[in-house]
Amino acid sequence: MGNHFSTTTLDDVTLALIKSKTRMKTSEITSWYNEIKTRCPNGKMTKKDMLKCYRDLSTCDMDKVEHVVSAIYQAFDIDNDGKVDFREFAIGFLLTTKGTMEEKLDYTFQLYDIDKNGYIDQSEIDIMAKYVLRMLGGNGNEYESIELLKHFISSCHCNEQGLITKDNFIRALSKNELLSQLLSPFT
Repeated sequence: MGNHFSTTTLDDVTLALIKSKTRMKTSEITSWYNEIKTRCPNGKMTKKDMLKCYRDLSTCDMDKVEHVVSAIYQAFDIDNDGKVDFREFAIGFLLTTKGTMEEKLDYTFQLYDIDKNGYIDQSEIDIMAKYVLRMLGGNGNEYESIELLKHFISSCHCNEQGLITKDNFIRALSKNELLSQLLSPFT
């Protein structure tokens, strides 16, 4: 995807994709493109660049975002090349800040599905619980983690192997506003 970024123009393929994913107008996308190009002239964002962009452009709670920026960076890097280009950033950032609740929860699932196998397993739930406790100011002690895990797992209706599917994850968080606020930095 990085090869679609041009330092002089926004190509039609990228523009069309972003429009379809975000429902934004061409003028809005061009404005975002120019802003990102100003910040990252080479077309690639580092984690530090992304954190700065979130601080400057987002209305999300920065305390939450700072704790999960590495996971956000990984989720936005759709082609897994270790860099986030304009297309990846625009789609990820705009969906997580302006998208529907389902789009935001879909991205949240991607954050926690660390191995990208389409499921959240026990080790990923453990990592998720630690992120959440840090976002809430906790110290990551075992009792708090266990209670959060019990509540989350009972809400998600794991499959036979104890794995949480994206559909069950989205369904559970859509029905529980408090749980959604706890687990998603975007809602």
